[in-house]
Amino acid sequence: MQISKTKNDKKPNMDCVNLLTSILIYYSEISKISIEPDEKIYINYIIQTILTDEEINKIRILLEESLKSYHYLEKMNIDCSEIDINIKEKATFIDIKRDIKTFSHGELRLINTLIAQNFNEELIVDMNKIPMIDSSMLAQIDLIDTMFASLKINPVSEKMIGIREAGRVIVFNK
Repeated sequence: MQISKTKNDKKPNMDCVNLLTSILIYYSEISKISIEPDEKIYINYIIQTILTDEEINKIRILLEESLKSYHYLEKMNIDCSEIDINIKEKATFIDIKRDIKTFSHGELRLINTLIAQNFNEELIVDMNKIPMIDSSMLAQIDLIDTMFASLKINPVSEKMIGIREAGRVIVFNK
């Protein structure tokens, strides 16, 4: 993990750094994740094929309906939920935007599972995923839950971005 500082060398929000790092380590399917001062979280997936309009519509409806059901069952009133699916060059990018105040680890697991199950081999996945034994996995899950709760109390003051590059997780502020 690398932490880079910008903007007058302000210290980054370490809860956010830990959250982004843990998510990228645990969920190897996520290519990029960011949290902004306006309390929005952005999650990005890359599909290594160009989806047809029909496939785009199908995955959009699946994600929207599944998230609506999840929010209903969890009795959540959400402020922001957007799903953008774009084709660039020879890949399809799925971008999910949510408000951090009502976003949860359970919702992240649901989104990740739906995308992984629907795109299996086409989904770009970090092949350098750190193998974890059961106790490490549980600790990582607990850490993600704790950091989500912390960010709801102590929001970030500048944009924080976590990406994968050459088998590493890099988190920086912008």
